Amino acid sequence: MQVGETIYLDYQASTPVDERVLKVMTEASATLFGNPHAADHALGWMAAAAIEKAAEQVGNLFGLQGDDVIFTSGASEANAMVFRTAHAIAKQSGRSEILIGAGDHGSIVKEAESCGLVTRFIALDDNGAPYTADLKNLLSDATALVSIIGVNNENGAIADLKTISELCKSNGALFHADLAQAPLAMDIDLLDLDIALATISAHKLYGPKGVGALLTGPGSSKLVEPVIVGAGQQGGRRGGTMPTELIVGFGEACQIVQSLGKVERGALAATRNLFVRSLEKKQIATLVGSLENRHPGNALMRFPGHDASDLLARLQPRIAASTQSACSSGSIEPSHVLTAMGFDREVASECIRFSFGRFSTEQQVFMAIGFLLEALVSA
Repeated sequence: MQVGETIYLDYQASTPVDERVLKVMTEASATLFGNPHAADHALGWMAAAAIEKAAEQVGNLFGLQGDDVIFTSGASEANAMVFRTAHAIAKQSGRSEILIGAGDHGSIVKEAESCGLVTRFIALDDNGAPYTADLKNLLSDATALVSIIGVNNENGAIADLKTISELCKSNGALFHADLAQAPLAMDIDLLDLDIALATISAHKLYGPKGVGALLTGPGSSKLVEPVIVGAGQQGGRRGGTMPTELIVGFGEACQIVQSLGKVERGALAATRNLFVRSLEKKQIATLVGSLENRHPGNALMRFPGHDASDLLARLQPRIAASTQSACSSGSIEPSHVLTAMGFDREVASECIRFSFGRFSTEQQVFMAIGFLLEALVSA
């Protein structure tokens, strides 16, 4: 995708809204403006029915029913609900610890730090995924919650969710997966994986910003502690009037992802691989981690001897990419993900995350490589 002069290679920060999603949102804005909680007239019923359909579309992508979906303002709010729930479980059970991945998203790290429980970090393996052997060693009778990022937002590493789920179940710990990046990287069935709680965000899968969801596995819905009580909407699980247009767009985005599935992931990986191998062939950058078990659009590249922030500045306005998670950009500290992978400050400062998506083309790959070569020569 190109916007003006800029080639967009930051899909893991946020995806553009698909035109098909925008179309249904525009139609919903014109016809479904009634309050979906207004039970006394047809316009309220229409809006409620549209939300019910969208909930089914979201649930279907993850092997769930619509009733298993709790709509939120985004993944960060859903994550906050998870940790509030963990605190309540800990209070009842006497378990006092939570385990999170050392490379988890910043919103998870901040929630863990503020929830009042003891936080322990699960080490990362060489590719940047949670190291299951370390998780096994850390689990104990004191563990209330294990929270893992399913697909890392910086290095693209895909976690072994099945093994992690089995370890949590054998220990009696609640398992939460941050799946914001997962829908474009893998097939997900929460029932098969036996995941109790999962969080997702529409703007990571070509839907609108401002809406996400907490997904609840069998028996987990009754455990959820709301962050917003409101007037008891969504069965008391999340208060506030639901934004019909955003939710309808979210549902459509999920349905499109489900219909494209492996075909889209294969095409995306081919585009990403062309970029990675071209840079490595020219010996100007190396991939951090392996191409195996990785988000098909992720290319975290190291440019030895070059400061990533300076390089990106020289690339403006030609390429949009990130030195680390967009939620952490602007920080003077090195990426906590790269630090957890064992990189020192110097190496971490040489890394740029390029992420490709649905609207990336081969032509844009070669244009981006040309711009990179120019910027490196001018350094």
